[in-house]
Amino acid sequence: MAKKQQVDAEPRRARYEFRVWGKHRDARRMLAKMSTDVTAERVEDCYLIVDDPSWNAKVRDNTLKVKQLIDEDKGFEQWSREKHRSSKTAPSPFDDLFDELRLDRPQRGKSYDLAKAVKKLDADSGVRAVFVTKDRKRYRIGDVRAEVTDISVHETGEVLRTLSFEGDSLKELVALRKELGVKKKSNLAVHQAIENEVRI
Repeated sequence: MAKKQQVDAEPRRARYEFRVWGKHRDARRMLAKMSTDVTAERVEDCYLIVDDPSWNAKVRDNTLKVKQLIDEDKGFEQWSREKHRSSKTAPSPFDDLFDELRLDRPQRGKSYDLAKAVKKLDADSGVRAVFVTKDRKRYRIGDVRAEVTDISVHETGEVLRTLSFEGDSLKELVALRKELGVKKKSNLAVHQAIENEVRI
C-alpha cells in the first residue's frame, strides 16, 4: 500500500510494544506493585479492519488513529502512530474511508453518528468496522508504559483480556517481559485479536 505524503497529521511517534492475551493474574498484580502511577479509563473505539495486518486503524472521538508496523525485534513490534483529522494526510486506503465515513463532519460543527455512518459503508470497501468498549488501567514503570485492558466486542458480546507494555528501550522492555513471566507468550496486536474474534 502506498503511503501518501504527510501534510497535517500529528508528528509520527514509534515505540516497541508487546501484547499478550488472557487473564495473566500474576503479571497484572506485578504491574500494579511496580507502577509509580496508575490511571483508569473507559474508551469507545471503532476498529477498521483491513486485509493488511501491518495497518491498525480505529476511530476514537471522531478522530482517525492509524498505526503502521515498521519493525520487529526480539519479539517486540514497533508501531508508528498518527492522528488524522483530514483525508489529505491519511494513508491509503484510509483516505477514502475518511471521506466515506465523513469524519470531517463533526469538525464543521455538524451532528454526527459514527454507527450510522458505518452502516452506510460501501460493501466493496474492503473494511470491516468493529465497535468495542475498553476498560483499562494504565501504569507507568520508569519510562515504560503498561496497561491491562478488558475489551468488550459489541458484535459478539465477548470480553477479551489483554496486558501490554511499550517503550523506546528494548533492553528495559525485554527485562520487564522476563520479570512478568510472559516471555514465551505470543505478541498479538489488538486489531488482529479483534479480527480473530469476529471472523466468520
